[in-house]
Order: sequence, then structure tokens, then C-alpha cells
Amino acid sequence: MYYGWRGKIGHVCPAIYDTGAYEFEKILPEGVITVTVTLNVQQLVVSEFERAAAIMIEGAKKLADEDAGVVITGGDPLITMQGVGADKKVIAEIRKLTGKPASTSITTAMDGLRAVGAKRIAIASPYTEERNLVTKKFLEGNGFEVAAVKSLGITKNVDLTRLPFHTSYQLALEAFRAAEGIQGIYLPCARWAVVGNLRPIEEDTGACAVSSIQSMAWFGLKSLGIREKITGYGKLLESLSLSS
Repeated sequence: MYYGWRGKIGHVCPAIYDTGAYEFEKILPEGVITVTVTLNVQQLVVSEFERAAAIMIEGAKKLADEDAGVVITGGDPLITMQGVGADKKVIAEIRKLTGKPASTSITTAMDGLRAVGAKRIAIASPYTEERNLVTKKFLEGNGFEVAAVKSLGITKNVDLTRLPFHTSYQLALEAFRAAEGIQGIYLPCARWAVVGNLRPIEEDTGACAVSSIQSMAWFGLKSLGIREKITGYGKLLESLSLSS
């Protein structure tokens, strides 16, 4: 037996792999691990996103060579800045190059929101308002109704790791209360603390909460054929054992 004996989820991580690593570890069942390459984004600005996007596919190939059973590219801004449909192109390229199931973080989130029946949604994000408006446009171009957006305005990646644990909970509730009829709350970004707050967010709003790490774990496990019931991290992961 070895680590990852049930499966390995390949993650092209846009930044330093710290908070995301911890949150994946909390979620993933025994025998499943992540294998990762990082694109070393440190400033949340367009020039850094463009540089990272240019080497994203190369990172995916490396993960496939390291026995990842599924490959997911993280970093919503790397995809959303390219416009609606960019994720489909990246996924097709990775699948062709690696022969592996593939997705992007924004795609797993959209698939997750659809899986829990959330069309009218709110965004609670640590990014700048400018970046979040790009995400809003991307989501709306994929059929979602984005009724509210709340931002923290962070531009330096390491500052995401310094946010208090309760920040994502508070921002999610602000976003939920900003509009009527919210069915889902999307919390993008893998570098601020989120997954431990997903259940309280859902309990206190009645809406489904979907985050980057949670949705990537959901897609990765589903793609690996692992249907173990996972509780405590939102309805999306709880639905995994019921999916076919």
C-alpha cells in the first residue's frame, strides 16, 4: 500500500500551496491525495495571470506524468479573464494531451452549483471588485443569475492567508442578505479559509455553499469513481455518495 492508493487528484495550483493543501486534507477520504504543481502567482494582477495561464497546460502534463488520475487547473482569474468558453478550451486541451478527466476550478464550481440546483447565486470573494465583475460576467455567460457580489479587495496573494477564519462566513452572509431568492453562494479562491465554514453558511442561510477546494474535491472524487459519503463540508460533497 502507498499514499494515494485509491487515487490521486492532480491540481495545477496558481499560487503557493498552503491553505488549499490543508483544506483538501480535511475533505479527502483515506487513500486519496493531491499531487500539485504551482504557477507561483503572488500578485493578483493581470500580468501575473497571463504569465501563469501560458504555462498552465505544461503543469497539467506534468501531473499526468506523475500518475494523477484526474487533472484540475485552479485559479479562476486565469480562466475568466479569457472570456466565456475559455474553460472548455483548456479542458479539451488537457484531455487531449493527457487522456485524463480534466476540469478547471471555475468549471467544477459551476458544475457543483448546477448539481445542487442553484441558478440564482451570490458571490463572496476576497478578490477586488474588478476581478469579481469579470467572474460575474463569466458566470452569467454560463447561464447563472448573479444577484449579489461582495468583495474584500485583496491584491497580494499572501494576504489571503492572513484573513481570520470567520471572514469567509461573514462575507457569505453579507452576500446572501444583499438580494432576495439566493439559492447558492459561490466562494472562489483556494487560499483563504473556507471549507470549515461551508456547513455553518448553509445552516444559517438555507442556500447551498460552493467553494473552489470543495468543488474540486467533489469533481476529483467523482472522476476517480469514489463515492464515499463526506459530511461537514456542504451539501455538494454530501451528494457524492448519491451520485451515479
